[in-house]
Amino acid sequence: MRVKQKGAVLIVSMIMLLLLTLLAVSSMKTTIMEEKVTGNYKDKNTAFQSAEAALRAGENYLRNTATLPVFDGSNGLYQPTTSGASRWNLVDWSNSDKVVAYAPEDDDESLYGLVEQPNFIIEELLPVIDPDDSSEVGVALENKFYRVTSRAVGGTSTAVIMLQSVFKR
Repeated sequence: MRVKQKGAVLIVSMIMLLLLTLLAVSSMKTTIMEEKVTGNYKDKNTAFQSAEAALRAGENYLRNTATLPVFDGSNGLYQPTTSGASRWNLVDWSNSDKVVAYAPEDDDESLYGLVEQPNFIIEELLPVIDPDDSSEVGVALENKFYRVTSRAVGGTSTAVIMLQSVFKR
């Protein structure tokens, strides 16, 4: 006796194959998204580390330079704006005459994989009179403060980090 086959096994196996394909495609999309997130995080972290290195270079410049030059807007040395606008928004960061490029002290500190090398500027802030910090009785000592701003771009042009510190000298 011969039994007629209906093809139910074929239909069930095709449905199972379709479900496995959908599962694999979904898994691949998730993996691709995670790789993009990881790449963006790496770019941001690279930019942050580069900006930190440039910020420390600016602070070391202030710490190690015996006599500071005039802060006249050249070579990355600025007076504060009179309008109250942020200096770091007004500076052309791509102009090498207006910013100081980060230069590592030795080859071990070189930065690789960046779209552009990090830069920094230094603003001379208004002096602050501190009556409690006097070397002579009755004479107020003026403290000089400087704002160091660094800017770095990571592995892509969208990963831009700016850092600031205020340095007392």
